[in-house]
Amino acid sequence: MANGTPDELKRKSEYGGAVLFSVRGATAAQLSERLSRIPNVRKAAIIKEEDGEIWARVYPGARGVPSRNGELVRNVLAAANGWPVQEIRTEEGRLDEVFRNFTLPEALNAAKGQGQ
Repeated sequence: MANGTPDELKRKSEYGGAVLFSVRGATAAQLSERLSRIPNVRKAAIIKEEDGEIWARVYPGARGVPSRNGELVRNVLAAANGWPVQEIRTEEGRLDEVFRNFTLPEALNAAKGQGQ
C-alpha cells in the first residue's frame, strides 16, 4: 500500500505542515478573508470560535511539501497582524489519516464488488 518511514508517511497527511493557531479580537469573517489572501495555501478553515477566541488551520499549498523555512507560519502571522495571536504551531501529519486514505478506497471497492 505505502512504503516509507513514519515521517515520510506523515508528510502525505492532509495535516502535514498545516499551521494551527488562535487569535482574539477578530471575527471569523475577517480572519477568513485575510487567510484567503495567503499565497500557496490549499485551504484555510475556521475550526472553533469560543469566548472571543478563534481557532483556525491553514493547510500548505501542496501535500507533502513542507513550507520553506517557516514561510507559512510567517504568512499566517502577517495575516493575523493587529490581532493578538494566542497560540500557533505547525502540525505533523497523522498516520491514522494516511492509513485511512490508503485503505478506504480499497474497502469501498471491495464492498461494491460484494453488493453486485
